[in-house]
Amino acid sequence: MQETKKLVSEKELLEQLTQKFPQAITGTDVSLPGTVYLNIARSSIRSICQEIFHQGARFVTSVATDFIRRSNKLEVSHIFSFDEERLTFVVKTQVDATEPSVESISPIIPGANWSERECHDMLGIDFTGHPDSRRLILADDWPQGVHPLRKDFPHDLKPPSAPENAVPLKTPEPPASVLPIGPFYPVLEEPAYFRVFVEGEEIIGCDYRGFYNHRGIEKLGDTALTYNQVCFLAERI
Repeated sequence: MQETKKLVSEKELLEQLTQKFPQAITGTDVSLPGTVYLNIARSSIRSICQEIFHQGARFVTSVATDFIRRSNKLEVSHIFSFDEERLTFVVKTQVDATEPSVESISPIIPGANWSERECHDMLGIDFTGHPDSRRLILADDWPQGVHPLRKDFPHDLKPPSAPENAVPLKTPEPPASVLPIGPFYPVLEEPAYFRVFVEGEEIIGCDYRGFYNHRGIEKLGDTALTYNQVCFLAERI
């Protein structure tokens, strides 16, 4: 007979985390039903996320927020969901804008790879220990050190082209060869370039370059457009 999974409760998980990491949690907010916000010391972010993940949570995404004008800080939030319990945990930590680095959770939660890289591209947060720190979203000729979702970046600024910053693409080890797909292909909804590594008919790896349609939509939505205009534009991407 299959054992019934015990549902985790908000209170139980908070107690477990507090007991196991007494110095790591600097604050909690449970004012929104079904959602727990945890403020975590930067040095403990990977340990806390690993514990929540091992408790059965599903990793959802990672996001970054610019609070530089308010406190000279950038905030990183890793979002987890206990689906059956309908419970969301948001693990937050803040980093100094002059040294915006925090430990990557991608080595223990591979699904965080892309979202951490996006936070790096758009807001300049360095995730130490990340297995693949190449740029993901920014154009190949985008200048280094320029992060378009920071509040001080004007929405209409056109930085000078820097083609030397093109993303280095992975190359497979022999005897594997590359099967290129894209960037324009009939079944793709938007341009994307896949480098599929094959040995005969077996796929052994892949590299990817995409986000060609990501050209300032978020920035416009954060600055120049009204709510209705954002929806109108987003539907036409």
